[in-house]
Amino acid sequence: TAGTMIEKGRGAVKCPVCQQVTPVEDLRRAGLEGKMGERMTAVITDTPQGKDYRAVEEIDLRAFEKAKQLAQEVERPSEYIVPEINAPNAPKDAGAHRSISVDLYGFKTFGSIFNDRQLVAMQAVVEYCRDAIALEANDVNEDYCNAIADYLGIWVSRNSMRLTNIGRFDAGGESFQSPFASQSLAMMWDYSETNPFNESTGGLLSQLDWILRVIRRESPYGGAKIVPAKVTRGDAAALPLKAGEVDTVVTDPPYFDSIAYADLSDFFYIWMKRTLDNRFSQSFTSPQTPKSDEAVAHKHRHHGNRELGKKHFELKLEQAFSDARRVCKSDGVIAVMFAHQSTEAWSALIGALFRADLTITATYPIDTELKNRSIALGVSALESSITVICRPREIGAAASFRDVRREIEKVVTESVRRFFDVYGFRGADLIVACYGPAVGVFGKYERVERADGTPVTVAELLALVREIALRAIAGEFEGDNLSRLYFVWANLYGVGEQAWDDARLVVQIGGEAESAM
Repeated sequence: TAGTMIEKGRGAVKCPVCQQVTPVEDLRRAGLEGKMGERMTAVITDTPQGKDYRAVEEIDLRAFEKAKQLAQEVERPSEYIVPEINAPNAPKDAGAHRSISVDLYGFKTFGSIFNDRQLVAMQAVVEYCRDAIALEANDVNEDYCNAIADYLGIWVSRNSMRLTNIGRFDAGGESFQSPFASQSLAMMWDYSETNPFNESTGGLLSQLDWILRVIRRESPYGGAKIVPAKVTRGDAAALPLKAGEVDTVVTDPPYFDSIAYADLSDFFYIWMKRTLDNRFSQSFTSPQTPKSDEAVAHKHRHHGNRELGKKHFELKLEQAFSDARRVCKSDGVIAVMFAHQSTEAWSALIGALFRADLTITATYPIDTELKNRSIALGVSALESSITVICRPREIGAAASFRDVRREIEKVVTESVRRFFDVYGFRGADLIVACYGPAVGVFGKYERVERADGTPVTVAELLALVREIALRAIAGEFEGDNLSRLYFVWANLYGVGEQAWDDARLVVQIGGEAESAM
């Protein structure tokens, strides 16, 4: 384990020896100026009684220094982490990255997030895999060789997550974990370095075992029935299918700007390219993953302009839904999975559906998320994904907001009872699950107008749904305002911290007075 500082809060750090606090600005400046180092602090050993920990000895330091000498002969990956921000020619106005923060501390290339010993190990794994693929190509048919190459590429990827200086050590389970506690690459002040040749946690054989388990389970020799599938790679806005060719389209689209799919994929891409480019050259033509057409709302792709990022996301989503509608049969369905609680993200999704002449006709919650994942602990992240069933939109004339509101109040109130009683939904899951039924009402009309003729937006619709849902929950309780507030809050959020806007809305509805806060 290396590292000497402990994070305090979400920025400043405190020295575990002298207790001095260093502001985050000073720490980042030191990293950017190349003044940040590392020190081995402990060694994990395997004993007859299990894992044990001992102090660092001279032999450990000599071994690490020898790896440094070997690393001088290895080409360190020079690809930039988020090149739109960190490359020398990157625009000055790109801004920061939502999901990646290691570059703020001077780790600007992928080579910098592997120490010398890890780099030597990874390069050795890559070279032996390339040799194995070339050897197989001489003795077996092409399809079999491609399958072997695919599995070896996955193996390299799994090893890269355990051989990086931003990897995590699970102190409770005493095991090596990947950097991806959430969908991000975060700075780690203390990291664990596995011995690649150990036969337990984090080693090369351990990663191979995970792959073999899947192969054995899914192969016909494991009793599974194999259903052939055709997998293609391309743009969802230009599907390689004929019009009306499929019965069902199932998609889990990107969640606005919350996950940097392509940027995070580069962590694996750089090693897979080194391993497989000779075998699958058509898949690794670019230095890093293609990003210009990615359906996300990242402002760093648009010179820091968040509004341009949002428009790009909405356009790509609309194009993808339009093409899904084209290839789907007239009586088919389009199932869209979404697990985001942001009103802005849902507004973008629903707006894209409407512009693609689709509307929501049914809503199904599916438990897809682990409750103990780090992104969900102590926050109101969704524990379920909401799958909405979409069909071609048949719209009538404009309707008054007053009439449509009555319809929405009825359907949302019924939905709250159903999702609360039948599915046991609480918190953000309960609110978001009500969006689909309300959109089904809203989408029946060409436009919904107020008395003065101004249209009601999708964002206003979703705000109305939240309000009606909370009132429906509060209406189940009989008691004074503060007791009602407690009832609503406990049923929605338990003891988790919440955003101010959410808390304020609950207080207004559950307690009917901001003074209740």
